[in-house]
Amino acid sequence: MISSKIKTHLKKMEQKKFRKEFLEFTIEGIKGVEEALKSDFDIALILIQANKRDDEDILKIINKANKKNIEIEYVGIKDLESISSTKTFPGVLAIVSQKEFYLDNFLKSDNIIILDKINDPGNLGTIIRTADWFGIDKIILSEDSVDIYNPKTIRSTMGSIFHIDILQVNNLEKVLDKFKQEKFIINAFTLNGEKIDNISKNKVNKNIFLFGSESHGLRSELEKKVDRSYTITGYGQAESLNLAISAGIIMNKIKN
Repeated sequence: MISSKIKTHLKKMEQKKFRKEFLEFTIEGIKGVEEALKSDFDIALILIQANKRDDEDILKIINKANKKNIEIEYVGIKDLESISSTKTFPGVLAIVSQKEFYLDNFLKSDNIIILDKINDPGNLGTIIRTADWFGIDKIILSEDSVDIYNPKTIRSTMGSIFHIDILQVNNLEKVLDKFKQEKFIINAFTLNGEKIDNISKNKVNKNIFLFGSESHGLRSELEKKVDRSYTITGYGQAESLNLAISAGIIMNKIKN
């Protein structure tokens, strides 16, 4: 049985304000916790479903956690509903400390994805996972985007949250100005740009790939800062393309 203190802590962390206050987030499932253990993120606590403690995959997590001197608590059936953010607890959960990233480190990168007003946590998680697949390790979010540590975002990353540097900034306009000062080219994606196939031949050493919101596109004040615009041509009758799908197509073009 876990303590009421831990239950209360986990319950509070369902809310963004408490994740920000505690500077922690939770990740559930074997894959996510394994990736957390491989990373240099600090893990405050691992909770394991007591009747799964002898499962092969869980035993591997226990052994890795013991080697890193991470505290483990075993959770009884009665406690499961109170600790999981999903309907069915996947056997293991970790409380992880958030990492702090700085803009100066991003200025040293080559390819950076910037997301303006992304509000769907599942889309964000999928973009993070896709960026990890294509080897793009820097993402910036505007101030009014969804919380990076939203549980649905974390689940959707499938552990890639531990491989990508993600920074949520307070003023995206000023940040874009800073990148322009550092000679980055800002590439955006609109309905009336160049063919997307041109993106690889136009690519330079320092690139920003800027995505607007799925419902409203890019804000006019950000459009003024764009150097090149591209369009993914549609051939059917769909009105729009899902943001995460668009980002995946573009990341593939960037890398090929």
